[in-house]
Order: sequence, then structure tokens, then C-alpha cells
Amino acid sequence: MLGIIRSELLKMRHTFSLTLVVFAPPVTLLLSYLLSGSYVQFSSYNWWYFMILPLVAALCSANIIVREKKIGMQNIVCLPVQFNKIWLGKTAAILILLFVSNILLWISTTAIGFMTKVTISPLDGLIGCMLLFLTYLWQIPFIMLLVNFIGYMPTVLVSVSANTILSAVGAEEEWFLFVPYAIPARIVCPFFKMHVNGIPIESGSPLLSREYVLPALIISLIFALVVFLCSLKLFSRGGWTYE
Repeated sequence: MLGIIRSELLKMRHTFSLTLVVFAPPVTLLLSYLLSGSYVQFSSYNWWYFMILPLVAALCSANIIVREKKIGMQNIVCLPVQFNKIWLGKTAAILILLFVSNILLWISTTAIGFMTKVTISPLDGLIGCMLLFLTYLWQIPFIMLLVNFIGYMPTVLVSVSANTILSAVGAEEEWFLFVPYAIPARIVCPFFKMHVNGIPIESGSPLLSREYVLPALIISLIFALVVFLCSLKLFSRGGWTYE
């Protein structure tokens, strides 16, 4: 299994996905600095979970599948390896990239905060980034599967649009637990202390309560497991189209 994961990561050398993972955090910082000046740290986290992270997750997950589809899935069907292991390896590879990107964002944002204004503590920033990573897990196999049915660009557009629109609309509503796309933006409120629109949360606001963090995380992880198992079953049974 480790060999498959390593193989998938090696395939990404010199690809746009790997470049995106590395450069997305500094681009986020640059954009935040241009728009917010000394409040770059606060703004960076907002841009990250609202716009940049959905784009990174969508492009990386879609690219790992569309690359195989361009050659008719020959790299997969010719291997003496079970399809479910290949699917697991691809999913794990994207998980690693998503984790690394979140860590890079936390490190760079924490460092620049000390040079400007520290509005979010390093611990809260780390917890927030890890919660974003965990609540995005379900999207990876879902995006990979969706590419097969509606294509590359439609998948990316649907994924990014769903994240931005549903998080903006549902993150601060009582029913956010029923909208997986809204959970990431809501679950980081107590740690980033900002509304989805980037405005600081008022003192005493229920959005600062951490009592819903664990239930929301559990629901998201269960949903991730269900999505992964369903996609794994469909892929291993040949529910896949070759071009």
C-alpha cells in the first residue's frame, strides 16, 4: 500500500498539483497583505478556507483522475493490483498533499503574524487548519468520482461553487450540520474568531462556542467514510468510464 501511495506522489512531480500545494499558501498571504495590510494573518485564514482551500482540493483531486483518463486508464487496468488498493492509494496521496498545504499555510501565517499583528494564536491557528483538513476529507473521493461522470472543469466549478456558496449561506445557521460543505467554515469560528465574510465575531456570540466542534467533526468524518466506501465499491466493480 505504501508503494502505491509513493508511486502516486512520484507521478505528481513537476505537475500543477504539486506546484499548487506549495504556492497556494504564499499566494494567500500576498493576497491578504495587499487587501488587509498589517492584518494579513487574520485575512489569510479567511481567504484560505473560503476560497483558496476549496480550489486546491478540487484541482488536486480532479487532476489525479483526469491524468489517468487521458491515457484510457491504462496505468490502472494493466497493473496486477486490485482496483480498491489503487483508489485508496490515490485518495491517500491527495490527503497527504492537502495536509501539507494546510501545514504550510499555518507555518507561513503564524510567522508573518509575528511580523505584523498576531490576531490568532499559533495554537488556535493549528487547530483550525487541522479541522479544515479533517472536514475536507470526504470531498477528495467525491471529487475524484465526480470527474468521471461530468468531466474536469464542471467538477472543479461545482466543487468550488458549492464550497463558497453553501459555506456563506449555511455556516452560521442552526442547520449547518446537515450541509457538509458548510461544516468547515463553521467549525473554525471559535478558533479563527471571524465570520465567513471576514468580519471579527462579536464577543459573546454563540459562534465562539466550542461545544458543537466535536459533534460536527464526528459527523463530517462519518460522512467521509461513507463517501469513500461508496466510491471504492463503485470503482472496484468497474463503475468507471474509459476514454
